[in-house]
Amino acid sequence: QTESVDGQLIDKWISLNDDLDVEFNMDSIREYINNLCQKYNTVGIEREFNTSTGKRIKIKDGSYGWKINAIEETNDLIENIKKGQNIIKEPVYSQKAMSRDKNDIGNTYVEVNITKQHLWFYKKGKLITQGDIVTGNINRGNATALGIYPLNYKQKNATLKGFGYSSDVKYWMPFNGNIGIHDASWRNSFGGNIYKSNGTHGCVNTPQYLAKTIYEEIESGVPIICYEEK
Repeated sequence: QTESVDGQLIDKWISLNDDLDVEFNMDSIREYINNLCQKYNTVGIEREFNTSTGKRIKIKDGSYGWKINAIEETNDLIENIKKGQNIIKEPVYSQKAMSRDKNDIGNTYVEVNITKQHLWFYKKGKLITQGDIVTGNINRGNATALGIYPLNYKQKNATLKGFGYSSDVKYWMPFNGNIGIHDASWRNSFGGNIYKSNGTHGCVNTPQYLAKTIYEEIESGVPIICYEEK
């Protein structure tokens, strides 16, 4: 998409004071940038998604998506105008998504089906790995939050600590605060209804082979899609 900031528009933003110094109408410029944010930011919007089980669902919430840095973009725009620059640029983003298509998820993502307790990892449209998982314990109010989140980072040999527990994991991939995907060597089984009575504090527990494969192939920013089937 392209937005044009031409002389007609700029003329509405500047004026001369009594000393013939140029002044900017900051409220008007901020309003323009905020309108761009409302038009193009995709964080938290509702998206349609084709699941690996063949269903087309709608997902909203989460922190994944494009987000313009309104403050920095406003400052940059003013500097561009002061210098009389004739340029083509992309906005300053505080966060970027994986794709500029209407569906900004792209074709590299981790799919977490809470209902089926199963995970799929696709990279460039190809299924890399899949397997059963254990998500948040719903009976203790620790259900894994639904929505789409970007992978924050990945770390080897981490110690996860919380109220009443401390766990060492080999592959740690957080995507929603202190909630993430990781191996769980203390579990003998995954999938089924384990999460309802013996689930996690919100994390996605996986067998070691699954966490290892994802860890080796994933990068920061990749969307983690958590949903329920109805």
